[in-house]
Parts: sequence; C-alpha cells; structure tokens
Amino acid sequence: FVKATPGEHSLDDGIHVWRIFPDASDAGLLSDIEAEQAAKFQSVVARTTYISGRAGLRRIASAYCMVPAADLVLSVAPNGKPHFANAAIQFNLSHSGPTVVAAFCRSAVGIDIESRGRCNDFIGIADRFFHPTEAAAVSRSHDEGHFLRLWTGKEAMLKLSGDGLSGGLPDARPGDGDTGFLGGNRVHLTRFSFERIVGAVATFERIAVKGWFQL
Repeated sequence: FVKATPGEHSLDDGIHVWRIFPDASDAGLLSDIEAEQAAKFQSVVARTTYISGRAGLRRIASAYCMVPAADLVLSVAPNGKPHFANAAIQFNLSHSGPTVVAAFCRSAVGIDIESRGRCNDFIGIADRFFHPTEAAAVSRSHDEGHFLRLWTGKEAMLKLSGDGLSGGLPDARPGDGDTGFLGGNRVHLTRFSFERIVGAVATFERIAVKGWFQL
C-alpha cells in the first residue's frame, strides 16, 4: 500500500484497494444513526474502527464521484449489501481487528480480510462450514493460511453477490487460483496479504486491481 490522496488517481476500469487507518476525528462525517451505533461500542478500538471505516468510505468515494463527503448517503440494500444512495460508485468494506480495507470499482466488488493467529479451531470451522473436499484439504494441510485463503475468498464472493454468509459458505467455491464459482456464476479473485493479514477481492468480471493505496 502506498500513501495517496483521494482523487490523486483515476479509477478508470480497474479496482482500487484502500487501507484506512484508525482516525476517530472523522466522526463528523457519520450519519446520526451511525453516530448512535458508534457510541454503543464499549471498546475504543472497535469504536474507532467503525468510525474510520464509514468516514473513510465517504472521503475516498467523494473524490471519485465528485460529491461532498458529508453529502454521501450510505444505505443498505434489502440483501444487506451497503451502497451509496446518491452515487454510482461501487465499493465494499472489510475489517479485522483495527485493520480496515475498502475496495472501489465501477462494477460490483467484494472484499474480505482476516488476521492470522485469531482462529484456534480453523479445522473445526472448515468441517462445519466448508464443502467436504475443502474441509478435507484444510485438515490435511493443517495450515491456517490455507484455511484463511479459502475463507476470505468465500466471504469476498458472498459479499460481492450481496448474500453475505447467509448465502452459504459451502456454495462459494474459491478454489486455489484466481477463478472461483458461486452457484453457477464464475467469479474472479485477486488474493493479497500484508503484515499478518490475508485477503481477497472478488468481481464477476475479470477486472485487475490497479492501485493499492492507504489513506
């Protein structure tokens, strides 16, 4: 990730992935409902992460769509996928602990990250929620990294479709390469890692990540 100012780079036909660092001073960009939600967090880290994610989305999107950040309205579709009610840009947000990332694209996109070392029973989770062949592969490898590559691929695919985890983890089949299948739909994946984070970006079209930026 390289330091960048929103608006410094054109989105064009690619994907931009942004890392949003914690900054509670952006709370003024939240809606009244979001401010109420933020106040409910007992953990300072969780509250700051929430504020940073939603405010950061507005700051970055504002530069792409030329709508003032304070005027951007975050809404939620009936399937639970967030979107801007008054801007056409597509995005998706994910966080793991204090680490927040967001993907922006002209087409639908999904992103997910997870931190290494936070899941002690990844074999048991794979047995419960993965397709049997995937669960068997995780069990054989006994490798948390293998599990996280599958998990983040699945979540990114389900967030792309808007179904979330309720869409069925076993039906999201990310495979080991850059192509997976969600039901009968082909999905393209870009996998990435940094520090102790494992992540994946998912799109229905084959679209490259053109920028890795940090706010």
